[in-house]
Amino acid sequence: MKLFKQILLLSFAITLSLGNFLFVVPVPPAYAALELIKSNEFGTVYYLDSRGARHPFPNAKTYESWYGNDFSRIVTVSNEFLFNYPLGKNITIRPGTFLVKVRTAPEVYAVEQGGVLREIQNESIAEAIYGENWASRVVDVPDVFFENYLVGQPIVHDYTTPDSILYKDESSGKYYFRNDNILRPFASTADIFANRFNLDFALTRNRSHFVREKPISGQDKNIFNPVAGPIIDRRDCSASELKAAIILLADKNYSSAEVTKVQNIKQEVADYFSWVTDDLSSINLDHPTAIILDDGYLIRKRNDGTTEVKNETINTFYDNNPDDFDFIFVFTNFKTPSESTNEIAHFIAVTNRQEGLNKSMLNRSEVYGSQGKLKGIVMMGDVNKYSPETPEGLNSVLNVVVHEILHNWAAYVEFEDSETDENSEALLRPNDLSHWSNYVSFISPLGGSGWMDNGDGTFTNGLSLLPDTNQRQYSQLDLYLMGLVRQKDMAPISYIIPDEENAIGNVIAATEKQITIDQIVEASGKVKCSID
Repeated sequence: MKLFKQILLLSFAITLSLGNFLFVVPVPPAYAALELIKSNEFGTVYYLDSRGARHPFPNAKTYESWYGNDFSRIVTVSNEFLFNYPLGKNITIRPGTFLVKVRTAPEVYAVEQGGVLREIQNESIAEAIYGENWASRVVDVPDVFFENYLVGQPIVHDYTTPDSILYKDESSGKYYFRNDNILRPFASTADIFANRFNLDFALTRNRSHFVREKPISGQDKNIFNPVAGPIIDRRDCSASELKAAIILLADKNYSSAEVTKVQNIKQEVADYFSWVTDDLSSINLDHPTAIILDDGYLIRKRNDGTTEVKNETINTFYDNNPDDFDFIFVFTNFKTPSESTNEIAHFIAVTNRQEGLNKSMLNRSEVYGSQGKLKGIVMMGDVNKYSPETPEGLNSVLNVVVHEILHNWAAYVEFEDSETDENSEALLRPNDLSHWSNYVSFISPLGGSGWMDNGDGTFTNGLSLLPDTNQRQYSQLDLYLMGLVRQKDMAPISYIIPDEENAIGNVIAATEKQITIDQIVEASGKVKCSID
């Protein structure tokens, strides 16, 4: 740690402040594109964010980490003009540029997005990540500005790569932007410079990463953003107040009729979802529908005549929209591969931190551009196959919507069979174990037939008596798995075993079995939010 101590001593001799600099810059005729401003009476330079707040650079090194030695964008204004912009938080050192420390302590930190500091545990780790000249990157942050930063997890392994940096692949020599463990290539060297990266700061590594296909072209507001917040795990278990977004993905062009279909479906979902959940939950779809045209990176045409939707579609959505949504629905105006197998739609699980569902904990959110808020993606397929203009057609597509959303929680649970003391899958459809069996005595968008006991050893299919079989509310078990019904309020659950194996029909001879929610809990666990 000798070198760390030397840096501590040297830092006392360094005082850097933009207030000590005088900049003579031309004032443009209009202020519409203001980015950096300073008063004509003092030297502090401010960054103007998209909401009109001004954020001070606390010292010269902080400014240099973002703009290098380029002062051409700074506009000198009067105090009266400056004071029209409310004061925001201080700018912090740009990730991937300098390492930082404070004057009164020996710890050296890497900086990540949002001013998150990660202590580098020792010199050997620092050298492995930043090279033998790592100490030349270290700059001092005055104690008074240390509170502008957040202290995150320390870096304890030499194979760790900090986030939000310019990354150079050791094997290929290609440059990428690395953020949230994902690499994104640059279209050209000019695009690296457009985002104000200095190649000297690139970290050369040789690690395995998921790589986005679409390259960065021009300045990207998600990459060059001095006021970006920290990357946080936004996974949650909430099922009571959900938010969803809708994408219409088009191949080359789209018609007004296709947009109208999507909008007609969208405007009915919230009320229908409240009905199927017995007003225990809601879903907000107020966000404008995103119409996205393929740009060569979003779809892949297959030999069977269908077209595959790539992950890049969701990433592209997040490039321009907030990470506020539990679900994203993707409609297309072309036939997708799953539709060639008679599958109407399908659900892609993205995150899960809820126990008791007989599902694994999951977090694939970074692959799609979310920080964990996104629970799942519903691939609705070709919008032209739906007929929301008729009552029957509307009920059909709404049933598809609530069916696919429900896959986030059901149907996967087993129960402990009291006769064998072994776990049973009798509640599940045997060919996929992700829908309710035709023989359960409740009705759900995910299956079940609502069998009614005739008192003579036969049972009548309750589903067949519904005026519209596409109008099905969530069962009590569905609502329990969503965390909306308490375990102690759950009634016993029944299913039947047909006298004739695999019997079908509206009336069949069978034996009824009954289980309790405690048997499900014994086999699948208690429904609760994991704190992994």
